[in-house]
Amino acid sequence: MWTAKLKLYHKDCPIVNRCVKFGVSVLSYPRSHYTKKGKKYATTVCKFVGYDGERKKQFLDDLKNDSNISRLDISGDVFVYEYNLGKPGEGEHAMLYFDPEMVFVKPTVNSPDGHEYWEVACWNKDKITKFINELSKHMDKSEVLGIGQVGNVEVYFPSVMPKLSPAQEKAIMLAYQWGYYNYPRQIDLRELAKRAGISLTTFQENLRKAENKMMPMLIERIVKPESEGKRK
Repeated sequence: MWTAKLKLYHKDCPIVNRCVKFGVSVLSYPRSHYTKKGKKYATTVCKFVGYDGERKKQFLDDLKNDSNISRLDISGDVFVYEYNLGKPGEGEHAMLYFDPEMVFVKPTVNSPDGHEYWEVACWNKDKITKFINELSKHMDKSEVLGIGQVGNVEVYFPSVMPKLSPAQEKAIMLAYQWGYYNYPRQIDLRELAKRAGISLTTFQENLRKAENKMMPMLIERIVKPESEGKRK
């Protein structure tokens, strides 16, 4: 199967621009697009990643005032919206060019850095190539971060992730987003704590607790297949 990692931006995105404005990260699953009464609509399921309740409230209050949001349902950190793209050819949305044979490997990351990060997969490389080419024509920015063929596609399932507190989720997402787990590291804990707006000690505690909760799941994924192989 072929996979591609993309970095996108289009100026009329209702989510990523607000991520920049309010300093939050949002995971999203673009769902579908359709035409009603001569107008195009797109629906998306979203989830806030960490951060304090006040920023989330400001984000959602601002989203409610967007005249292009035709429907909005909110349940805790999860919200679903329908966006009015206008007449065909007016508004832009990456899902307009998404091939039904493609799948999302991970949820889209809408980052405070002003970009959407997509990871998609397909058995047919031409389908992904066509998708990328169409995006390049219609997005304000479309950058391919990586494309290649893999034997096993690791798909993210949020239901199997451990339960993290908002502070723990924020810590680990900031660490991942700013390259703390890269080699070489692109940021240190002191700078991450500044970005989180908390003390170094508190940030370290939140990050370690998040890592401790996630580590058993990661180890199990590595060890369990080996153990099963030995039993066979």
